[in-house]
Amino acid sequence: MSAELTLVGLWLAFGATHVLLSSVRVRPRIVDAIGPGGYMGLFSLVALATFVPLVSVYIGNRHGGELLWSFGGVAGLRTASMWFSGICFTISIASFFQPSPASTGVTGPPRAIGLLRITRHPLFMPVGLLGLSHLALNGYVTDILFFGGLFVYGVIGCMHQDARKQETEGEPFAAFVRETSLVPFAAIITGRTKLVVSELPWLGLCVGVAAAIGFYQLHGTMFS
Repeated sequence: MSAELTLVGLWLAFGATHVLLSSVRVRPRIVDAIGPGGYMGLFSLVALATFVPLVSVYIGNRHGGELLWSFGGVAGLRTASMWFSGICFTISIASFFQPSPASTGVTGPPRAIGLLRITRHPLFMPVGLLGLSHLALNGYVTDILFFGGLFVYGVIGCMHQDARKQETEGEPFAAFVRETSLVPFAAIITGRTKLVVSELPWLGLCVGVAAAIGFYQLHGTMFS
């Protein structure tokens, strides 16, 4: 099987198992059978079993296939992509300090606060945008499949979380959706909410910045 087909197959396997295992039909049955801890262990194991091979296949076939575009020579594009990726990485890390009510396992009344005013998916949406930011600089087929898949997975993951929570929590979560946005800053721009700087998880953002800098330092070694 070609690297291109393998990447597509692994992305489909990774995405499909995530959606299936976290669905409102399947997740409660697994939790009832093996408990919350067992469920998280199974979920993590399946994720690793699909994502690790996905990354491994991509690393072994970087810049493979036909070159469909090349914008690396555009002035400032590489720097802009680097900064944008760093911001996305930082917000994703900071989201662990202020998790979204849309996430699996997060309970309590949903509130638009801090990062959630920017996007109600501060973990998944930046991951998707991280993939999108890499597409301009990586125009080979295998690059497009990997980073394009990351973007598609991020967006579909957000939409799946919204649908699942609206089905299980009803109007309280629907009200949270109306106040917030999937697309970063859309709710702020349209006046549905406003950014409150004091609500941001500053410790998480500091950890995110440190992690982003550390990953940037390793980036050349990991993807040379």
